[in-house]
Formats: sequence, C-alpha cells, structure tokens
Amino acid sequence: MVPESTKVNSTFISEKVSRIRWIPEQYDESSSFLTGSWDLDVNNLKVWKLLRNDYADDENEFVPKCTAEVCFTGDISGMEFVDERTVILSSTEGFASLISLDREKDEDNLQERHRFDSLHKFDTFSSLNAAPCTGLSVHDTDVATVGEDGRLNVVSTVGLKVLRSIASADSCTISCVAFLNPKEVLTGNRLGIIKCFDIRAEGQKAVGSFAVSCEDEKRSNCVTCITYHPTQRHIILAGSEEGSITVWDLRQPQFPASYLKAHDHAISELAFHRTQPSRLFSASEGGELWQWNQNTLPTGPSATTGALLGTTPVETDTNNPWLNGERAKSKISVTSLLSGIRKAVNSFDSCRSKVICGGDNEAIYLLENVN
Repeated sequence: MVPESTKVNSTFISEKVSRIRWIPEQYDESSSFLTGSWDLDVNNLKVWKLLRNDYADDENEFVPKCTAEVCFTGDISGMEFVDERTVILSSTEGFASLISLDREKDEDNLQERHRFDSLHKFDTFSSLNAAPCTGLSVHDTDVATVGEDGRLNVVSTVGLKVLRSIASADSCTISCVAFLNPKEVLTGNRLGIIKCFDIRAEGQKAVGSFAVSCEDEKRSNCVTCITYHPTQRHIILAGSEEGSITVWDLRQPQFPASYLKAHDHAISELAFHRTQPSRLFSASEGGELWQWNQNTLPTGPSATTGALLGTTPVETDTNNPWLNGERAKSKISVTSLLSGIRKAVNSFDSCRSKVICGGDNEAIYLLENVN
C-alpha cells in the first residue's frame, strides 16, 4: 500500500526507461531529471523538466516536458553524473560516452564531449566484436565500466584516457560494478560472485571475493546491483536475481552479515537515499518500488555482530540494523511505494522528499512526500 501522504504522478512517454537521475541543483530542490532509453531502434538521453499541470486531476499535479535530447546506438545500460553538468553513460554497443549538460539562459542542451570506444569487446577468431557494457560506477573523475566480456576498465574523465584495463577480471559476464574507494572496485557476476579489485596494483587478479546467498543452494544467483552504506562504507548490500538482499561487513567478509528475502523478482536497482542514510530503496523486475526504513536510529555503545554467524565477533561503529542477521527484519520496516505495474521498474533516484522512477511500461512516476 502506498502511504496516504505520498502523491504519485504518472506520465507515459512511449519509450522504455533504463536509467533515470535527478539533475543536481546547488540551492534549490531538483525539478529536472535525465532518462536513458532502451529497446528502441535509436535510443536517447533526454532532459526533462517538471511543469505544473494547470489541468491537473487528483493524481497528476506535475507533467514532465522534454527540453533536450541526444541519440545513441545500442541500449543505454548505465548513467551517472560526474559533476553537476557532466554525465557519463554506457551502451550495449561496448562504449562509454561523456556528455556535457549546458543549462544557461533557461535552455537545456546536451552534447557528446568524448566517447571511449571499444571498451568492451569479444575476441573472436575473425575479428573483435563489441560486447555489451553492463554498467558503470563513478568516483570523483574516474569511471569504472564492466561488460559481458568479463573486462573491468577504469577511465579518466579529465585525461580522457583508459587508466586501467583488466581483461580477465572474470570468466563470465560481469553484471554490475561499484567503486568502494579511490583504489578499490567491487564487481558482481552472473554466477553470484562479488570480487574486489585493487586498481592501483599491478596484478590482474582480485584481492578478495565472496558469494551472495541464495534460497536454493543448487541455483546460481546473479548479482544484479551493488551499493554501500553512505556513512559506513564497509557495509555492502547486493541485490540478486532471486529478489533477495545480501549484506556483508567487509571487515569480516567470510560470511554474510544478513540475508533478506525481499522481492519475488530480480532486483533491478538498489540505493540509499542521497541525504538520509537510514532509508534504502529497491526496485524490481516485478514492477515494484520499496522503501526500507530503520525503525530506530542506532544509539548507545558499540555492539557485536559476529556472534550471530557463529564467527569471531567484530566490534561495529554503531549497532547498524543491516548487520543484525535475522534480527534485521525486526529493526527495518518495508513500505511499498509502487506495485502492480506488471513490468520492470528499472531505475529510480531520490531527492529530499521526492523519488522518481521509470521502467518497461514506458511511464515516468514522480512520488512526492516520501518519508
């Protein structure tokens, strides 16, 4: 059930949305956002501005208007801001593109500034064929990309060059990637394995690895997305193909700290609220958007969590509910913000009390007063 205080605006745009992000604003609440499309003959990156609907009914107080567009071959598989006016996106054609967003004089303009060609490719007997880039992650001015070719790249948006390329990062498709800090990158693969790479070291091998949990131990459980706790980066959360969330404390990564059965379908995106670390959002291919809230803020002295797993206890900075094993379920409440859409919700983004999302039903949803 959607909370009574939450308002839902929906607008059909006649194209499937693979990624959606609020455009950062320095002083005001964001009223514009970007979308990346997929499954079109020619896909696009678009700027949208929310306009008040003078003919609003009870549900649609705002409607989005497209103010700028740039087209691309292949599906857009990833999109993140490098800074307030620079966006990086990845394509299933194997490249990453750096886009400038010009918003002067109340006009929006998108322009491709640089393209990192052939970042991902299959080495066949006859030629090199483009391999889909499956995702990207940004840290400062560096961008990590991964793909179906099992390669991990790190490129510089300042020097416009490839800083590091690990061709054999994995023997199967790498499905997602996340910068942990300036020198460490996490990758998740099709078989449910998360690897950690030191991108400043000379070696090509991962410095550590661990597996997501699965309800059926005989099945592989693809890692679909990875995120970290905003204030405690040693806490890692991974969404999976079976719809579950696995949590690790990287100071003791031998076993998961928590395993939460969540959605009935694959989790498409997982992210904490940008300014409120007690709130997590998850979207699923089953057409759902959920909010996970800590019931209480952690207080008091530090507590141990290792005893829950039968391992050596580790002192935590705070009694973070995500590290409480089975007890996490009683410390975190779940609210359904969207459901019954019947097609995948592929992407979302939060800004203060607003959340925006899009997916395969060719609609954009604006949720207001999300608390």
